[in-house]
Amino acid sequence: MMTLANRLALLLILLLFSCSSPQKEIVSIKGSTMGTTYTVKFFPLTNNPIEIEDNYILIEKILKDINQQMSTYIPSSEISTFNQLESTDWFVISEDFSNVVEQSFKYYDLSDGQYDITVMPLVNLWGFGPDIFESPPSKAMIDSVKTFIGQDLIDVENQKIRKKDSRVQIDLSSIAKGYAVDKIFNALNRYDDLFIEIGGEIRTKSKSKDWKIGINTPSITNFENDIELIITLNNLSIATSGNYRNFYIIDDKFYHHEINPKTGYPISSNLGSISIISDKSCLDADGLSTMFYTVDKKLTKDMIESLDGVESLAIVVNNDKTFIKEFSSNFPNN
Repeated sequence: MMTLANRLALLLILLLFSCSSPQKEIVSIKGSTMGTTYTVKFFPLTNNPIEIEDNYILIEKILKDINQQMSTYIPSSEISTFNQLESTDWFVISEDFSNVVEQSFKYYDLSDGQYDITVMPLVNLWGFGPDIFESPPSKAMIDSVKTFIGQDLIDVENQKIRKKDSRVQIDLSSIAKGYAVDKIFNALNRYDDLFIEIGGEIRTKSKSKDWKIGINTPSITNFENDIELIITLNNLSIATSGNYRNFYIIDDKFYHHEINPKTGYPISSNLGSISIISDKSCLDADGLSTMFYTVDKKLTKDMIESLDGVESLAIVVNNDKTFIKEFSSNFPNN
């Protein structure tokens, strides 16, 4: 693990190198969070390494706070405490937690319930949670859990949340990373050129820098992170959902983590991935990418064209394992 002193030494090297050139070198801050990694890039405003160290401390604090509120892998987090409650009373939550839950209803309503943050018990049942997994669940087990799945089974208002069924559990992983990107973006908004990425969810700000973004090939054998397409993403956010990162194969059957809350089964689709660009926020791109992976692919194009400031790239997998890229009308195909 890199110590604080070692980080500071590295930052000094970056800044000393930048002083030899008329133009400052871009600084990259990296770390781990939410079971993945993050990267923040910007041009420093000064030659003082304290500026960069302060940004690192600020970023880490934002991420720690969000994790302590919304991580289902931290037993003491607010969301874990709420999920463990056997009560339907109001439960007080933090402002960020409340904001994310409230915003999730946009995607729940837009998808007619296909996007649903209460799907967590089904996700766990299918072996994509923390519990030990042995085999796919039976229809009886799925039907039993489905009785307390549905986002209409929770209420949220004035930084309080409650269940209408005490068995309800929620998972915000489909939008928490996007929200964290937005929080860091707003905290560092004084920079004219800014790149923030958490686990592939990205938001950029650009004045003099063109940000080039690679979209992965959606293959379960893509261990080297091969790139299917490179685009320029300036002053926009992008997020991708797919079936090729979190899956298992049992008896030659493929199961992945995107669960249909209405059927209780993993979504069956030849859609390898869908990338959504939003000019509103990274949370919006994050939520929409998950939502559009869950809805009927036949409806996707018309739905996307009806949304302002939203573009999409769907990568469809053919039977011979080749790919077809389907772009919305103004997706930056370059």
